[in-house]
Amino acid sequence: MSDRFEIRFGQKLSKGQKLFVAYIGAGVPGLEESVEVALELVRLGVDCIEFGLPFSDPYGDGAVNQAAAEMGIKNGVTVPVYFDLIRKIRAKTEIPLVAFGYSNPVWQYGLEKFAREAAEAGIDAVLLVDIPVEESDELDRACAKHGIATTFLTAPTTPAKRLEAIAARARGFVYHVSRTGVTGEQSSLSQTLGSEVQLVKSAVKIPVVVGFGLSTPDQVREVCAFADGAVVGSAIVRRTLQDKPTQAILQDIRELVGPLVEAAR
Repeated sequence: MSDRFEIRFGQKLSKGQKLFVAYIGAGVPGLEESVEVALELVRLGVDCIEFGLPFSDPYGDGAVNQAAAEMGIKNGVTVPVYFDLIRKIRAKTEIPLVAFGYSNPVWQYGLEKFAREAAEAGIDAVLLVDIPVEESDELDRACAKHGIATTFLTAPTTPAKRLEAIAARARGFVYHVSRTGVTGEQSSLSQTLGSEVQLVKSAVKIPVVVGFGLSTPDQVREVCAFADGAVVGSAIVRRTLQDKPTQAILQDIRELVGPLVEAAR
């Protein structure tokens, strides 16, 4: 499954282009509508989609992504429904898809069962934000057995020993968060972000993308000057939460994401 990363990411980076990764919530604004949002992002040229598996206590997320998790649960997203949505996206695209979320729903479902069905549905990687690399042995074994990459977050506070462990275990890409705290759009980036990313890139051999609060083309260009790509989540998710017809939401997403993708190029 992780061959999709090698193909898509390798092609873009070999051309001197940078990567654009989008995060959206499963089941937002509705079940079928979240599939439409994902496919619209594909048409806009994103290189990877992190498809959020909703959890009732997403404590690492800001208000926007928390609202999306609540809506996803309200709209009936369980793990089997989540995989059904993934299958519908996978039927239309070969873009890398990441199961992004928290460990609780995965362990409640059964880790081995989750990994097997995720692979069957078309998932390429799993990123559970509350599983540090030091506690990831069981997750890594289950995912590796079924050909799924495990990947991890790095942060400004990541110690050298943890970074070494991430370098040894992460596959697909590494997601560096641009600041500590919870998710949400921000007006400016840390002045130390470039040096942080260089430290991570010196340790890992796979692409390093940066997210957590990016929302403007200027921010994407700034990040792509030193990272392999940019991640945008809350800004996109906020548009999926609007009380508008689906086509109006998709138009808003086009107006936001088109310039962001172009900035990464």
